[in-house]
Amino acid sequence: MNEDPRKAIWLKRKQLGRNKYLVNFGLLPWGVGLTALFSIIELLNTHEISLVWVPIRLVLFFFIGFFVANASWMAMENRYEPRSRRP
Repeated sequence: MNEDPRKAIWLKRKQLGRNKYLVNFGLLPWGVGLTALFSIIELLNTHEISLVWVPIRLVLFFFIGFFVANASWMAMENRYEPRSRRP
């Protein structure tokens, strides 16, 4: 049988470790990415960036990224490494 290619990707990502996974797939893309996106949208709409909002966005999107990546980690662990059931 063919093995699920997503499992191979998960096993490779699991080798990074949980902390690096959270940073690479949660904090950086969600925190920095969404902060930059919303700052660009603000710049296009108001023609200036309010520097007060940048750190607020960064903290908020870091938290969101942490929870999204943590949920993803737990879901992949449960999907590909189910705990053994006791009889």
